[in-house]
Amino acid sequence: MNTALFVFVAIGTAFFVLDTGFAIKCFVCNSFHQADCADWFDNVTQHLVNCPQGTQKCRKVVQEVWLDDHWDVRYIRQCALNGTVGERHGRVCQERYGSYNVRMRYCHCDNQDGCNSAPAVLSTSGFGMILPFLVTLIAALMPNVLVQR
Repeated sequence: MNTALFVFVAIGTAFFVLDTGFAIKCFVCNSFHQADCADWFDNVTQHLVNCPQGTQKCRKVVQEVWLDDHWDVRYIRQCALNGTVGERHGRVCQERYGSYNVRMRYCHCDNQDGCNSAPAVLSTSGFGMILPFLVTLIAALMPNVLVQR
């Protein structure tokens, strides 16, 4: 019986890994061309993009330029090969100030698909939520499986 439980958990884990994939999915857009890319971000109008293989992070860039007596703000969301993930899973961003009144804020995250959408994202894989429940259910239905004989 221990073998059956091990096989079940191994297959469930394989499905979970295949479901989440090996590369992260990120939102990819630019508010210069797409107004719905700006904050407050509406992830219903934008779709997750499969990032290239090996990409492990998403990036959100807020670019502010003083132009014609006002701040012109653009939001860029993209896949990222590198970058430092800030505190609180990337919710704390790095800021850079340049010459000619340019400000940039870079936010990198790698904790879940679509993490570059908004300040607080709560989404997980449906199968990833149900897998622990199924393992617990099977263990409860077959109490002798976990007991050493």
